[in-house]
Amino acid sequence: MKALNFVVAAVFFIFAAIQLNDPDPLYWIGVYAGTAGVALARAFGRQSRFWTGACVGAVAGGIVTTAPAFGQYLGSGQPMSLLGAMSGGDYIENSREFLGLVLALAVLVFYTLRSSGTR
Repeated sequence: MKALNFVVAAVFFIFAAIQLNDPDPLYWIGVYAGTAGVALARAFGRQSRFWTGACVGAVAGGIVTTAPAFGQYLGSGQPMSLLGAMSGGDYIENSREFLGLVLALAVLVFYTLRSSGTR
């Protein structure tokens, strides 16, 4: 499990680094680096309910704001548009962001449930 924690941390640190060229990088770097930090802490046998909760809150807030765009993507009838250029409007970028946030939330929920089960 320790190796998996390091892999998850590395993946989310890479996600954070990719956001350096984003027009609004602070939120995205914070969300992905925070998720990576939770995984890294778990790799070293530590956990912080406060930090994990703060990350869940930040991710959940992002999911709420990007969910309408993801709904627009689902209704577009163009499932491959997420893989192409950003020519389809803002809903493509926001849908990609939504999926990244859902992945981060899944990881954070996994760590939350895992720590609840070990107590």
